[in-house]
This record gives sequence, C-alpha cells and structure tokens, in this order.
Amino acid sequence: MKLKYLLTILATGASVLAAEAQYAGDALRFSQTQAGSNARFNAIGNAQTAIGGDLSSLGANPAGLGMFTRSDIGFTLEFNNYNSSADFLNRNTIGSKDALNFNQAAAVIHLPALRAKGSDLEKGWVSFDFGIGFNRHADFGANLIYSGTNPNNSIADYFAELATKNYGNPSTLSAGSLERMAYDDYLIGYDDQGDYYFPATDVNSLQTKSDNRRGGQSQVNMAIAANYSNKFYLGLNLGFSSLRYFSDAVFSEKGYNVSESSNYQLSLLQNQETTGKGFNAKLGFIYKPVSALRIGASIETPTWYEITDNYTEVLNTSHTVNGLENTNLPENYTFVYRLRTPLKMSLGTGIFLGNFGFISADLDMVDYASINFRGMTSADLNIIADNNQEVANNFKKAYNYRIGAEIKLEQVMLRGGYGIQGNPYKNLSDSQFNTKTLSAGLGYRVRNYYMDLSYQQISSYSDLKPYVLNNGSEPTASVNTDRNNIFMTFGMRF
Repeated sequence: MKLKYLLTILATGASVLAAEAQYAGDALRFSQTQAGSNARFNAIGNAQTAIGGDLSSLGANPAGLGMFTRSDIGFTLEFNNYNSSADFLNRNTIGSKDALNFNQAAAVIHLPALRAKGSDLEKGWVSFDFGIGFNRHADFGANLIYSGTNPNNSIADYFAELATKNYGNPSTLSAGSLERMAYDDYLIGYDDQGDYYFPATDVNSLQTKSDNRRGGQSQVNMAIAANYSNKFYLGLNLGFSSLRYFSDAVFSEKGYNVSESSNYQLSLLQNQETTGKGFNAKLGFIYKPVSALRIGASIETPTWYEITDNYTEVLNTSHTVNGLENTNLPENYTFVYRLRTPLKMSLGTGIFLGNFGFISADLDMVDYASINFRGMTSADLNIIADNNQEVANNFKKAYNYRIGAEIKLEQVMLRGGYGIQGNPYKNLSDSQFNTKTLSAGLGYRVRNYYMDLSYQQISSYSDLKPYVLNNGSEPTASVNTDRNNIFMTFGMRF
C-alpha cells in the first residue's frame, strides 16, 4: 500500500503525526468514548458507577441493572450543537454545526428469583435482570475552519521537504504522488547541483483550512445482572460496537509564484472515510453496606475493532499568467487493520440522602499507551510498527473524574454534574489538554411514566497544524471547542 503523505491531526490534542503513523490519531479518537447515557445520567455528569437502577446501566456499570424492581423501557433523542473558535496567524475564525441524533433505546426485564414458600425474600438471590439496548457514545460532527496570512512560509515548503526526503531528481517522482502533483503544478522546483527541491512560492500567502467532519460511535449492549440480599449487585455486559468517521478537508492557499512570476491559487482536498466493527465486555459490581452508601466498580475490556480506512487526496493549482490551470486525478488509498483500544477501570461511590436525592462521584483509569495496531497482511508490518511506536512515544495513562447530584422534589428531580476527561498526551499540559463537561437537567415522574431533559456542554482545546516543517516554523491554529448537547428521554416501567 502506498503511504498517505499528508498529515493527520490528533483528534483532540496538539501533536501532529507523520504520514507513516497517521492512524495513531484516529485510534485515539476512537478510544475516547463516554458510557452511553440517557438524559438522567448525562445530567449528573455521568457519575453513575455506584448509582444503578437506570437503563443507562446497560452501557455503563451493568451491575446497576440488578437494582431494578420492575421492568423498564425507554428511548432518548439528542440535539448536538458544535462551535469552534480558532486563532490562526493573528486572525480569529468561527465554525459551527448542528445535528439531531437518536441517542439510546433500551429495555430491561425484571425477574424475581424463585423462592420456596415462606423463605426470607430479602436473603440470597433476590432477582435477576436482563437488558438489551442501543446507545451512541461518541459524536464526531464538527466544522473546523481557520484562515490567515502567513508571513513565514508556504505549504510549498512542505511539498519541497517531502520531495527532497523521498525522491531524487524529478524523473524519480512517482506518478500520482503529492510530490509529483506539486512539481507538475510549478509549486516546487529542483536544484540539479544541490540535489534538493525548493519552494517556488513567496511568503505572505493567504492560507485557509476547513474540515467538515461527521459520524460517531455506537454500541448494542446485552447484559445480565443479579441482586444478592439487596446488598451486592453483579452484572455482565457484552457490547457490539460500530464506528463511522468521515472527513472532507480542504486546504487552500493564494499567493505569488516567484519562479512563474504569477499569482497562484492551490487547493489540496483530502477525504477520509473510516468504518469499523468490534466487540467488548464489561463486568461490574455495586455494594450497599448501608442504605445511605453505595460503592461500585467496573472493568471494561478493550474493544477489538477491524477497521477499513479509505483516503483520497488531490492537489489542484491555477496561475494567472496565461491562464495556466493544473487539475490532477485524485489518488485513492485503502488500508484495513485491527485496533485494540485501552482497557478502562472505573470506581464510584454514591451517598444517598434518604428520599431527598444523592451525590455521586466516579474515577476512571484509561491507559492510552496500551492502544495497539495489528496488520491484516505481512505487507502492513512497517505501517503497523510505525503507528505502535507513535502510540508509545505520544500517549500515556489518563484519569477521568466525575461528580453529580440529584435532588428530589416530590415528582420533580433537579440534577447537575461536572467531569474532566484526562489529558492523554505525554508531553502536553494536563491543565490545558483535558476535556471538561458541565451538565444540568430535570426529571419528572408520574405513575409508571417518566421524562428527563438534560443539557451538556463539553469544552476542549487543541492545537492544529495544516502541515509541518523540519525547522518547526509551520503555522498553528489554537482552537477552543464547545459541544452543546440536549438530551430528552421518555420511558415507562411495568
């Protein structure tokens, strides 16, 4: 397989990966999921490991299903609003995107244990619960855009460095390669005596990058849980995951070509379509030593994915002199690989205030350095080795923290929560490159029916680079992102 020559930006951080290792950025993106939750658990910041008694326990801590006393069915809709603010070359640019998604649907069947007549119904195996559900636990929708005038360099500098590194004289440039496109478009030239390529463009070019992303990750869960003496709850979950990630990116540059004595305009188009399917399992327990305290824990195995990545790139350039316009044929690359995401361990506690509500707190541990790639054929060994090395060089163990609360006012519940998803990067600031979640919501119960509404804001920061240069002088976009999500759940117990 021919390697992709463009850079891929890590999903939420500042590092830029070289082409041979670009899949590591996607692997991180696919590893940073949250437990799929309905409006109730989203409202308490997803601090649910020790809470239970909710349909969201299917995708979170399956032991929570053991706390059901009746069967339950429900579904959740979500509205996603994405906003970004990018500072690039002393210019600020705003991006936004909206989407409506089906977030969750689940059902739990409650079965009391068969007991001998006259036996103590509070001792031994009290009940068993079986659940099945669908949940969406990651949203990739985004509209990134940044633009500014670059006084220091051009993307042609990047093309020249690539050509010098990978090829000899122009006769050796591979047909269809990015370097060949740049040479044929008169963006780079070749020095015969020095045996190197040089940019044919001047500085002070107007550069613009846009990236329209869509897709998400979802999972079908099947779980079983048991209640022992109303003290100990045990649950097991099997999850069947799928992912879809699409990116349509365009980098454009307008400036002056010194070699051709002409103004020019180039467009570099990149399209990525990535799909995958996988499976995982989760084991959890909740212990209730007294009615006011619950302690929970769960361990989620890695998700083992098989992923297909389809990538297309093309470079087109026009010059004002003589109306010269070069239109190249797109180059398509396909790579199929296996991915193992990190194992995740969670601890949680819940303090219950009688009939007035509860306070809950969670801690997760996720070792992103354990992300692992495997190839499908022996021809993939170099690409796989490069990406596994990139993971080892850049990623580390991270901790996620969540806290939430629910207050009951007869049939109405008030909820709030806050969470931090830890920084996965070795050499970047923990305070800057973590992701913060703030949430609030309402719940209403009437007879066997319930409705929940919640608002969630997810804030993150990233440094994005349209290309990289050997001397580190490439431009950087500092991007602040807010995802504003609204969830609405409808359900019935029977």
